[in-house]
Amino acid sequence: MSNRPDVGLGPRLLAIETTLRALVDQASSSDPALRDRIRAAAEAYLATIPQMSELEREFTERSREFVESMLRPPTV
Repeated sequence: MSNRPDVGLGPRLLAIETTLRALVDQASSSDPALRDRIRAAAEAYLATIPQMSELEREFTERSREFVESMLRPPTV
């Protein structure tokens, strides 16, 4: 972490991401299509963003990466 705000934001994001992954994993055991529906919802939203600038393309790419990181099954 390169600066002070990262130290404050990092732990919060870790807690949020860890909680979301656990909830998605738990819900997926009774609803196997959940991950696919979340991906589809994210893709539907991203499809509305015109990919005209580098910033919009970067937003779309990072969004897909973050969604996938939330949906990745836990490793044991």
